[in-house]
Amino acid sequence: MMHRIYLIEKQIIYTFTVFLILLNLVSLYFIVDLLSYDEIIGYLTNGEIKSGNPRNLAYLLFVSGMSNLLFISVSLMDRLLSK
Repeated sequence: MMHRIYLIEKQIIYTFTVFLILLNLVSLYFIVDLLSYDEIIGYLTNGEIKSGNPRNLAYLLFVSGMSNLLFISVSLMDRLLSK
């Protein structure tokens, strides 16, 4: 019984780890696309125009996404290779 619970827990961990890797890869795709924008323009309700440069935020999100992928990949490899 305990062995079955351990196997189910292991399968759940592997499934969520692969899901997190895929989710981070998709987010990195959109972050790299965001890096190509020079300026984002928004139109306010009172008629004014607000603009901003998204590059600093995109770099921060890129570094965060890459560190997430590194951490998840190392954790997965540690679980797969430790026997």
